[in-house]
Amino acid sequence: MSQKIISQKEEVILFIKNLKEVLTDPGFDISKDLDILLKKKTELPTDPYTTFNTIQELEFDRYDIMNQLLTLNLAEYMETFIDDKDDTLPPFFAFGRVIKNREVYIKAKIRDKKNCKVFCVSFHFARFPLPIVRPYV
Repeated sequence: MSQKIISQKEEVILFIKNLKEVLTDPGFDISKDLDILLKKKTELPTDPYTTFNTIQELEFDRYDIMNQLLTLNLAEYMETFIDDKDDTLPPFFAFGRVIKNREVYIKAKIRDKKNCKVFCVSFHFARFPLPIVRPYV
């Protein structure tokens, strides 16, 4: 279980800045440093809202996901997730944006800035409409 919070504006700006730095670092290797969770254990393979099915429908690959992460902005930020089991781990930041006329929910974290590790746990069509009112619009 994780706790949802709204991070301070400066924290979100710093996350976006750090994410862009990690993804463009010369040491970043997209094949091993960008971890994408394609399907959660509880999701059925036929669920249209899995990351796997979303990227299939969008005809996206790892590079497309990385490019979407590189262009995240403050206005798209929705919330932050703190891990209740270990609050020393970096939090996940959740964003929402429209891609090819579909709302997409994106949740990612920087696992290790020094070693350029990024984990994208969600990149899927929004199961519910994304909030119109966002913290920093």
